[in-house]
Amino acid sequence: MESPVLSVVIPVYNDAASLNLAVPASIEVLEGLGLPFELILCEDASSDGSLEVANEFVAADKRIIVNHSDVRRGKGGALSEALAMSRGDIFCFYDVDLSTDLAALGTLIQKVQEGTDIAIGSRFLDESAVTRTGEREATSVGFNRMVRILLASSIRDHQCGFKAFRRERLMQLMPYVRSRGWTWDTEVLALAQACGYTVEEIPIVWKQGDKTNVRTGDVFSMGWSVVRLAWRIRVAGDYPKNI
Repeated sequence: MESPVLSVVIPVYNDAASLNLAVPASIEVLEGLGLPFELILCEDASSDGSLEVANEFVAADKRIIVNHSDVRRGKGGALSEALAMSRGDIFCFYDVDLSTDLAALGTLIQKVQEGTDIAIGSRFLDESAVTRTGEREATSVGFNRMVRILLASSIRDHQCGFKAFRRERLMQLMPYVRSRGWTWDTEVLALAQACGYTVEEIPIVWKQGDKTNVRTGDVFSMGWSVVRLAWRIRVAGDYPKNI
């Protein structure tokens, strides 16, 4: 089997039903890209049979790998571990509910192939088509505005779960990444901008899934995490400066 050029990660936590839809859809799209790939199902202490479902896919396709943990690692912890075991030059992840239409995956990967360090899907571009509740819209808009102000970030959407990275560049940031939860994306992007990495946003079609693991109350803890992150980067200068 060829060494993968592309490592794709799907974080999984009690997502057995979504996994049954996401894996076949992913394989179809990934095969269409024409790049050798590995698909890592990052299963995080599920109790609904997600691990068993994932293992069934592994048995049927050697390009699929399960990264399992008996204890909850959180989104950031799971992605960090998946990155450490990945082999592709491009590291990519997206949500298991396929809230972002995979039709944009080719464009996302192409941006990295063309030289950008990080390519991300953005729900706040004029060309994007987004369907979600008013509550989710308000919390997302508020969070991203706060990040842009506190971190002097030029990025519009820090939290959309649809991102691709030059793996080598992302690995250079990892010793400085503290988050193991939902703010992992934001911290990585903030550190990347501080280091002068190129980040490009692309328009997407995005639809809020029936299940979301981000609650309104989480926004407050995420906000405090951003305040601490702003201090680390803008005051303490705690980021790599020679990469």
